[in-house]
Amino acid sequence: MIIKPVSVAVDLDSAASNVSTATLVSILNTNSGACLIVNSNGNNFYIGAGERVVVKKLSAETLEATTGSSASVWASAVAYLD
Repeated sequence: MIIKPVSVAVDLDSAASNVSTATLVSILNTNSGACLIVNSNGNNFYIGAGERVVVKKLSAETLEATTGSSASVWASAVAYLD
């Protein structure tokens, strides 16, 4: 998959973020274990260690990571390239 970054990266483990009001977000878990991502809409999901996923969300929704460690979970607004 080819993605086009359209914002600076934010650390979801330090605070909840709407990631520049993005609707498409790339999330990278730099931890050595899985982390829980919580969406402000009440849903959540896990990302494996070292995994990158692309998540679709509403612009007003925030994402927050729970890792239990000092490593970061980075998120950036992205767009798909044609």
